[in-house]
Amino acid sequence: MKTQALTLKNLNKPIFAYIFAIIAALAILLQSLTYIHTLEANLDEGAYLLKGYLFATGRYELYQFYGPWSNHMPLAFLIPGYVQMLFSPGLETGRYFMVAVLAMTTLGLWITARRHSGSWWGAIVIGLLALNPALIKIYSTATTQGLVACLLVWTLVFSLGENRPLWQIIVGTVIAALLGLTRINMLAVLPFLLVYLFWQNGLRTALFAAFTGVATLLLGHA
Repeated sequence: MKTQALTLKNLNKPIFAYIFAIIAALAILLQSLTYIHTLEANLDEGAYLLKGYLFATGRYELYQFYGPWSNHMPLAFLIPGYVQMLFSPGLETGRYFMVAVLAMTTLGLWITARRHSGSWWGAIVIGLLALNPALIKIYSTATTQGLVACLLVWTLVFSLGENRPLWQIIVGTVIAALLGLTRINMLAVLPFLLVYLFWQNGLRTALFAAFTGVATLLLGHA
């Protein structure tokens, strides 16, 4: 009994939670690296990558007459487009970029869960994601689902909790606005975030955030 109690006490140390989280994160990345080479390409991936590359290189402009059909928000095309400009055009570039995005999502999930619930809950959240291959498959394709998940997670990283520095709240608000410029059904995130910031931090902080978020949306649309 004494040995068992000692073992459980040792497991409560943060170092073991960190080791578990690292192992789970590696499992996520290994699955993602496998899926980007085995999943068949789909129509959405091709549309985002091709249109994004055409827009980013200036061959066409977003929403121009007789150009490619701009049926989504601008960053849905421009982000994969600029990534291909930096590296090379094609599906492989888009999917490797999504592996990096998934790694950032995993890190953001861990930071948020650990900050508010402790080291072991942070590790458990990452472990649950590692046990969800269907979700990892979706986030490994060059579509907006994985990108939006990453932006949403980092909005929470910078915004949630008491006594967050103003600069972090501003960064979180900018990311929330970028969400709306990536997928139109994520526009509601910004007003919900502003309500939360007013409740958590008061009117002054909420006004700063509101100005920043609206300015980001207006600049993006302009």
